[in-house]
Amino acid sequence: MAEFDSLTESFLSALRRGGGDISAACRAAVQVLPVQRAAIMIGERDVGVQPWCSSDEIAARVEAVQATVGEGPAVDAVATGVPVSVIDLTENCGRWPGFAAALAREPVSGAMTAMPLRLGAVRFGALDLYRVQPGRVDGTMISAGLHVADIITAHVSAGSDCAEHAGEWLRHPLTSASIHQAAGMVIAQRGVGAADAYATLRTYAVRQGISLAEAAERVLRRSVRFDNGSH
Repeated sequence: MAEFDSLTESFLSALRRGGGDISAACRAAVQVLPVQRAAIMIGERDVGVQPWCSSDEIAARVEAVQATVGEGPAVDAVATGVPVSVIDLTENCGRWPGFAAALAREPVSGAMTAMPLRLGAVRFGALDLYRVQPGRVDGTMISAGLHVADIITAHVSAGSDCAEHAGEWLRHPLTSASIHQAAGMVIAQRGVGAADAYATLRTYAVRQGISLAEAAERVLRRSVRFDNGSH
């Protein structure tokens, strides 16, 4: 347990140095784990798993792909509650065909492991850890990644007495307002529920090869509608 105590201290120190906000958590993970980038995804009702923070633009792009297609390592980690690893993002994503097809258009390579964020039996998100070189992840890395994921979970769920910035983390917006607004327009146009409206946006985005946010902007500009088969 001594190594976990040291890892906790190192992560919390890096978090404080980074300012203590949610984006600092991603950067702190990179500093204390043998990875080159990190991101956090949180599951939202009806919308699905959405990006919360990322350490850099490349990680952000992978997270955007997962959010758009609704599948990928983080989605599976949330669903199963166990770490999900990809040995090579350019070759080993066949179990998620939509994710693989969309990722092929991005300048992404290396390996990835999604660590579930768990609060008891509740799984509410994932810590995605990236390495620039492909390869299998070992047990030590899995254990360390899960420990950091547990620290992040504690900060998200704890009151301000336990984690100074927890309230700020919880208030951090997940899905952009434009996506929610676009979903509302789809609900009005099609007469469907919220879950179906977000699914409609996601399906359109995948077919067009654009992000969920870009699909929402098209709806808001009224350049695309979803009534009478007009899309």
